[in-house]
Order: sequence, then structure tokens, then C-alpha cells
Amino acid sequence: MEHNSLFAICGSAFLAVFVLLAVLSAVMKLIIYIFPEKAETDAAVIAAVASTISRVFPGTKITKIERV
Repeated sequence: MEHNSLFAICGSAFLAVFVLLAVLSAVMKLIIYIFPEKAETDAAVIAAVASTISRVFPGTKITKIERV
């Protein structure tokens, strides 16, 4: 009898996690739809990337920054 209830608990936990991840995915898609990504890159982003790369790899000259 206990063996069957263990399977029921595991199954319901798996289903709950699956539903929770599906809801979070839908919320993320809604947020991306409401707030689309800007196409242009502003000077603050370029300065932050250049500063980080210079700190990680000292003496490096940055010639081009591309979005992947």
C-alpha cells in the first residue's frame, strides 16, 4: 500500500514542477513581448564591455564589439 502512495507522490511532484516551469516560460515570453530588446547599442554598454575585457585581459585592444 505504501509503495503505491510513493509513486503517486513522485508523480504529482513531477507534474507540479512541469506545470510551474511551463507557467514561468509563459511569463518570460510575455515579458519579452511587452518589453522588446532595443536594436541599438548605447555607449554605456560599449564602455562596460571594454572595461570588463580590459580588466580580464590586461593590455588587450578592443577593435570591434559584435552581438552574438
